[in-house]
Amino acid sequence: ATPARKSVKKWREIEMGAFRDALLEAKNGDSKAVELLYDQFSPLLLNCSMVNGHRDEDLYQTLLIEFLQVIQKFRV
Repeated sequence: ATPARKSVKKWREIEMGAFRDALLEAKNGDSKAVELLYDQFSPLLLNCSMVNGHRDEDLYQTLLIEFLQVIQKFRV
């Protein structure tokens, strides 16, 4: 399985209520909740930052910044 599929599988194992709670806590500045969300989505971020078989560090950083911004924008 690709890293992105492994990430999706992890979320299937977590109750959606727990995801919603983590998202709300992250939106309110809880760094542990942000870390939990990052841990779940980091394989996807890493996979999406691959260019020609190598991780593009600038692209990874851009995706990470966008990920953090999306947490604040996401409607729960």
